[in-house]
Amino acid sequence: MPSIDEPTLPDPASSATLVLVHGSNHGGWCWQRLTPLLEAAGHRVYTPTLTGLAERADELTREVGLSTHVADVAELIEAKDLEQVTLVGHSYAGAVVNGAAEVVADRIAQIVYLDAFLPRDGESVLDTEPPESREAFLKIAREQGDGWRLPPQQGFLDRWGLTDPADRSWVWEQLTDMPLLASTEPLSAPTAAARRLPRTFIDLVAPKNAGTVTATTRAREEGLEMLQIATGHDAMVTEPARLAELLEAIVAAKPHGAVGSD
Repeated sequence: MPSIDEPTLPDPASSATLVLVHGSNHGGWCWQRLTPLLEAAGHRVYTPTLTGLAERADELTREVGLSTHVADVAELIEAKDLEQVTLVGHSYAGAVVNGAAEVVADRIAQIVYLDAFLPRDGESVLDTEPPESREAFLKIAREQGDGWRLPPQQGFLDRWGLTDPADRSWVWEQLTDMPLLASTEPLSAPTAAARRLPRTFIDLVAPKNAGTVTATTRAREEGLEMLQIATGHDAMVTEPARLAELLEAIVAAKPHGAVGSD
């Protein structure tokens, strides 16, 4: 079961339920600046840490992959009996939320991709990376991660558009190794359930993460609602207030029912 702090219960009549799923090398900690803003607006927010990351780093094995993380999210939603969920996936977690939709589509109101990868059934996250990025990640795993782990790199901070020294320090201190299998395991989404749900893509463009250019193009081609923030890839760190505004607008535009009971 994903590690998570139980949120404060808001008024069910006026709240939405959001499940925020972090990307590679991150953990539930990365939403710390965003979550209070959403909760102050009356929403119920869950920020699970995926198996093997952050405070769950001791669970990391070479068998932990995309399917493990899909199960983390689906099991959280079912265990908490959540309904009408706005499911938000950042970066790598675009694959996770697409997989979770195959399991709990009836509990999901909509999906928000925060500058996230959009693999289809049978594709891995690395399949959708530019070739040069894919090879760079595989080299890091071979040379520094025993062939199966992707240790964090200082260069990732540049890729994610983190320029403020305090932000860089805060993020760097909390990054942990990522299982390579999470990015090489093909997504199992035979029914393409995610594509039958309302979907929004938040494009983070200043600077643009080269790894998600393909996903952004795919989102436009598939007709997702497109929104944009002029910040880097870790918007929940660099622009939490603006991100909160967009998420509030998204949930306000879509019907959402009462939150599920615990």
